[in-house]
Amino acid sequence: MPYIQDLEIETGGRVWYSSGTFQKDLGSTTNQAQQDVMNSRLSYSSSAVTAELFGRVDTASNFFVKGFVGGGKLVAAKMHDEDWALVNGNLAVPYSNTVSSSVTGQLGYATFDAGYALFHGPSSKVGGFIGYNYFHENKSAMGCNQIANVNSDCVPTIPSAVLGITEDDRWDSLRLGMNAVVMVTDRLSLTGDAAYLPYAAFHGQDDHVLRNGVSPESGSGQGVQLEGIIAYSLGKYFSVGAGGRYWAMWATNAITNFFETPCPCQTSRSGPSATASSSRHRSSSTV
Repeated sequence: MPYIQDLEIETGGRVWYSSGTFQKDLGSTTNQAQQDVMNSRLSYSSSAVTAELFGRVDTASNFFVKGFVGGGKLVAAKMHDEDWALVNGNLAVPYSNTVSSSVTGQLGYATFDAGYALFHGPSSKVGGFIGYNYFHENKSAMGCNQIANVNSDCVPTIPSAVLGITEDDRWDSLRLGMNAVVMVTDRLSLTGDAAYLPYAAFHGQDDHVLRNGVSPESGSGQGVQLEGIIAYSLGKYFSVGAGGRYWAMWATNAITNFFETPCPCQTSRSGPSATASSSRHRSSSTV
């Protein structure tokens, strides 16, 4: 981390492997008294590999800016589509659960923070920051297989070569947090980052391709983002490291304009729980 005209500058790249989930719960009505009546749930679980560029600048006056930008693709994913109280022809279907074992997609994200070091000593610095996080993910579920009720959808099995459902989601979040950097030895450093997201805006679109139904989605909520990195300096200008990251965002008041029918829309809320929610756990190597 060299000093250039009273600036301490750090830049580098990382490769992340992550596992994550996205879940969307749809209530059956906008009636407040019946919002706990579940109608449908789509839940995606996925693994992804991403590449990332990061940077940080500290000034002599203890102000700092930091951020990163990254993107990659899903490498393994599946999707469950659960429904309650369906009617298929003349048959009542109390519960249906289809699974799409082949899901492809991409994700991209960026974070920018500006803060002030409340303490900046020779071996550590601790400061608060305010920032912004952007996260975008799209997913395409191929085929489906019914695993709960033979009288429901995906009987017979729809092959994995057929596109069934797509989900395209974006989160824009305000970050408030603390950052700390500690030099354990003259070469080994620990960096920790903890941010609360007091406002997270969600915008998405669900496309049931086989049913010709597009459902715009929107809402807002909160979240949390945590990060820890350990790095070892190999010289004055080069270091290697590893770390972990956890992100979670949830929208507690989301609505879905189901298949673009006239509102009132379906609620994406089930009691106090989140309806549109996304979380990712990441491990990284960094240079």
